[in-house]
Amino acid sequence: MHHPCKMWAKTVTENFAKVIHGLNANQLTDQVIQRSKRMILDTLGVGLLGTSTEVCHKVAQYSKIYSSDLSSTIWGHLDFQLPPLYAAFVNGVAVHSMDFDDTWHPATHPSGVVLPAVIALSEAFPQKKKISGLDLLLAFNVGIEVQGRLLHFSREARNIPKRFHPPAVVGTMGSAAACAKLLALDQLECKNALAIAASYAGAPLANAATQIKPLHVGNAAKHGLEAACLALQGLQGNQQILDMESGMGAFYTDYNPQALPTLQSYPWLLDQQDVAIKRFPAHLATHWVADAASSVRRKLVENSENSLPLDKIEKVILKVPEVKYVNRPSPASEHEARHSFQFVACSALLDGSMSVQSFTSENIHRPALWELLCKTQLEHPPDNTPSFDSLYCQVTVTLQDGNTISDCCTTFYGHWRKPLKKEDLEKKFQSNALGILPTEAVEGIIETVYNLEKVEDCSVLSTFLSGQSARALTEKLRFL
Repeated sequence: MHHPCKMWAKTVTENFAKVIHGLNANQLTDQVIQRSKRMILDTLGVGLLGTSTEVCHKVAQYSKIYSSDLSSTIWGHLDFQLPPLYAAFVNGVAVHSMDFDDTWHPATHPSGVVLPAVIALSEAFPQKKKISGLDLLLAFNVGIEVQGRLLHFSREARNIPKRFHPPAVVGTMGSAAACAKLLALDQLECKNALAIAASYAGAPLANAATQIKPLHVGNAAKHGLEAACLALQGLQGNQQILDMESGMGAFYTDYNPQALPTLQSYPWLLDQQDVAIKRFPAHLATHWVADAASSVRRKLVENSENSLPLDKIEKVILKVPEVKYVNRPSPASEHEARHSFQFVACSALLDGSMSVQSFTSENIHRPALWELLCKTQLEHPPDNTPSFDSLYCQVTVTLQDGNTISDCCTTFYGHWRKPLKKEDLEKKFQSNALGILPTEAVEGIIETVYNLEKVEDCSVLSTFLSGQSARALTEKLRFL
């Protein structure tokens, strides 16, 4: 039943356009600002580290055919710029290239589809129309909000996906909304940006665990930016794209669009639901496995002079939810290893913890690891639902003498119920960024992001992201 006061727009699409157009920086709450700055810092670090991956090198190489006068920074490169669209694409690929970026509930990777697009777009504005840090924060949060609201239109979206990869669906729409906000599009243009973006949306989950999955995030960033730019040119699409089963409803079997809250004291979803920030680069579901397996290892090693008694292990049982694309008993590549319950359990049992290094080729192909993989089995208890909010993992090692050692993880460190401490988030950022950028640039990014709502000209962020040191920046780094 609809209350008259709630019907403040004729269609859900019009209602979204009103909200995208109408939200302003005064409405950002302190908690939303804090959470989104953590997300931004984490995403930049993950994206910088991602510039070193093979998939990122390949798309950067390919994108060089598009270089032009209007240029945005490619993170981690001093002398390589691209037009905003392709910068958003390459940097978006970098963010998701190792599956190291944040994850939200209902399930998607919210930041990597928005941040590369708004940063690239902000660099394309003429010098006299500076984009402030607060402008960037507002646009970023509008992009996050739109993704969350769309995900809430489907009950099945609460579970780990089965058909479409969510960043390719809601991420494309979120990027379009964020870019529409930064470009100050009017309500009609906002509606058109959403309509255009919907025609770019969607990618099949079958490409998970391959080099193509990172392209889903790069494409969402790029296509959302493109949709907003085309809407600015006056291109028109279906004005009820969010209302129709043949619109956004095409991606869900249970799509039920709802009007958004009114703009007065607007309730941001990020206020109600934080993101998970990963401590190692793999599918989020494997993070429960890692924590449980590391605990089991500690117990095993106590009884046997600090080394894992591999030869005494009879079998390893993992009680996990049924997630077909993360069930990979013999992963052949780093991308498959990042999507393998079995690989992460065995690695954590062998090494005691997971890290970026866990996924190097030599670690993936260790004989000891494969010996352990052969002894590993999955079980799917009916109460273990495939939702990032409620899943758990129990790891049980049975020894040849019949003894069993077991541990269960219900919330890993980094999950929204147990968020990373500020110093651990910073450590992750630094260890990701320091191999790519000089120390001064790394410190400059941290300081800029922490003070983002006070930064007059957010292009300082791009200057640091390219690797320029602080000396070149004393002019630009002015806080309001």
